[in-house]
Amino acid sequence: MTIARQFAHNLLAFSRQTFPADALAHARTAIIDTLGVTLAGGVQDGAEKLRAVILPSAAPGKSRVFGTDLHLNALDAALLNGASAHLLDFDDSNSWLHGHISVVVLPALLALADEQQSSGSEILRAYLAGYETAVRMGKTVSPFQYRHGWHPTTSVGIFAAVAASAVLLGLSEEQTATALSISASLASGIKSNFGSQTKSLAVGHANRSAVMAALLARQGYSAGSTAFEHNHGYFNVYNRGPENYDATPLTESWDAPSHILDKVKGNSFKYFPCCYAILSPLDGLLALREQTALPAEQIARIQIAVHPIRFPHINIPQPETPLAGKFSLHYCIARAWVNGQLTLDDFIDDAAFSDPLTNALMEKVELSCHDEETTHSAQVTLIAQDGQRFSRHVAGAMGSSAAIPLPDDLIEQKFLDCAGQTMTREAAQALYQRLLQDDFR
Repeated sequence: MTIARQFAHNLLAFSRQTFPADALAHARTAIIDTLGVTLAGGVQDGAEKLRAVILPSAAPGKSRVFGTDLHLNALDAALLNGASAHLLDFDDSNSWLHGHISVVVLPALLALADEQQSSGSEILRAYLAGYETAVRMGKTVSPFQYRHGWHPTTSVGIFAAVAASAVLLGLSEEQTATALSISASLASGIKSNFGSQTKSLAVGHANRSAVMAALLARQGYSAGSTAFEHNHGYFNVYNRGPENYDATPLTESWDAPSHILDKVKGNSFKYFPCCYAILSPLDGLLALREQTALPAEQIARIQIAVHPIRFPHINIPQPETPLAGKFSLHYCIARAWVNGQLTLDDFIDDAAFSDPLTNALMEKVELSCHDEETTHSAQVTLIAQDGQRFSRHVAGAMGSSAAIPLPDDLIEQKFLDCAGQTMTREAAQALYQRLLQDDFR
């Protein structure tokens, strides 16, 4: 049996199980969180520019475009919502994938669900199939892809979107294998575009491509049966040879408990709208800020040590734009010390980005690598002008795993703040209560 066929068999069998309540609860939280950041992203400059290009040729349909009153065909809705979901980089992430799962599953899923008039339970089931696929694909090809410049959210996540779409559409095993094989030719995304609007465009593109692959497969479109294992197939092209991937997570039985229940590398939710790799340093920094209450002018240096895999994409001492500031540890650390928190405005507002006190403190931030095995951990050391040293070690940021969950009240507050970008507080609260009842319409 080819990898694509075994992959399809396993994911469809996985989707037919009776999921435990805690798995459904985790999926529900992820969907709510992602809808919130999608609503907020939909009113940003990048979303408006993308709509200006897409709308003149977009066919109408039943699929919602979040943050607007538009209803388009599923392909274009998946593209626009996928880009909006990731524009603020405020969405959840997963360490097995080395990327973001929900933003590359939910926009495709909801675009099709609107057309199919799917129920909440059908959406949850399809989401869980997509999530499981993302983790198992991540185990297969990461961290190699991440370390070699690919952005796994899209280069790997597209298969998760296909899996969710296949389950929702009720594709056969053969059709699902074909959809996965089609997507092997559509996978893309590179890390050099981090800090720009193109990072989120790639997420939208992956969602659109996944919807297209699933619909093409349903129509009987053809694809190579060995698109994964062929010498010129996905694994050997993207991972440069069999020594750099292991397809066992895809081809073995998927009977084990859902990876969404993984207490070590489960779904990680953000409470600050910046790169996930910066959250642990921020936790340590804000703890030291509360402990010392030092004015920024009395700080000599702030030393941050992170895992080597995190270092390259957050080592941006002088970001050029507020959006690029999301990936600058130096900006995030300095702004958080000055302000006591990070908000959406810190990455949108030019005045906040140009604040003289923040810019002066950025010059005092030093980033290095630690030798710990844990990729989430960080060491934060504050050195005052008078020579005093204060240190804090953070094993993992709040929300980084099921063992360190983000409290429900913070998840709700985050949703209300994000949804509040497009509606009244009362409307956002009513929407939140509906979503808790699996009413995702």
